[in-house]
Amino acid sequence: MSAVLRRYPLASFYTLAYAFTWSLGLPLMLSRRGLVAADVPHWVEPIAAFGPFVAAMLVARALAGRDGPRDILASLRHWRVGPLWGLVALLSPVGLLLLALLVAGALGESSSSVAPAVGELATLAGLVDLVVVGGVLQAWGEEPGWRGLALPRLRQRFGPLLATLALWPVWLCWHLPFFLSRPEFGWAQWVAFSVGILSAAIWLTLIWDGTRSVLMCLGWHAVVNICRGLALAVSTTAFLAISNLVLLGALVIAVAWTWQRRRG
Repeated sequence: MSAVLRRYPLASFYTLAYAFTWSLGLPLMLSRRGLVAADVPHWVEPIAAFGPFVAAMLVARALAGRDGPRDILASLRHWRVGPLWGLVALLSPVGLLLLALLVAGALGESSSSVAPAVGELATLAGLVDLVVVGGVLQAWGEEPGWRGLALPRLRQRFGPLLATLALWPVWLCWHLPFFLSRPEFGWAQWVAFSVGILSAAIWLTLIWDGTRSVLMCLGWHAVVNICRGLALAVSTTAFLAISNLVLLGALVIAVAWTWQRRRG
């Protein structure tokens, strides 16, 4: 088994991440859609999100012994990245949220919708679901794998844009059980979700390239999830605005990468 992991590290990582997550996520999806009689509890989803983390630890151990997992865990403690990258990683989603609220207001969104949303999220259950489950746990389960193990190996072979495009469909389809567990979602939501994942992947490659810190990637992932949740609680207009702003930022990053490559 270790020989296979060493020979095919990326394929092994993807397979193990999917196996862990889907083994829990598929029963959850079937339960929420009423296709099985069992009532799978909601807390299964944040546990299933740790598939990439577990897979990364196993593959890293096969590749480099104990030093492999230690290197990834060390990157989770790497916070000395300079003030500019710290601001990009932790505060850029907050800035985009504030801008999205301004855009929503300019489009006629009433400010009276903010107070009920904040009141609902201010409850203990609302904060735990938004910050801990949707933000920290989701990012903690994913980033040590996607950005801690997969992206560095793709970056050794490709430029930032091609590495991101190579990782994007794998990261996207890994989410399928979670997406399908929401019966109200259809094809339109899947297309929007796919664009959102690609946008996030571009931002995260930029942050990884600039910091070599899984912690910074984890921070951006968690904060952007929280900001998206806040925007959705305010209004659909605010949620669409922040999603489009994240996409716009990703397009600017991709254009900059392309321009740099053409300059050699």
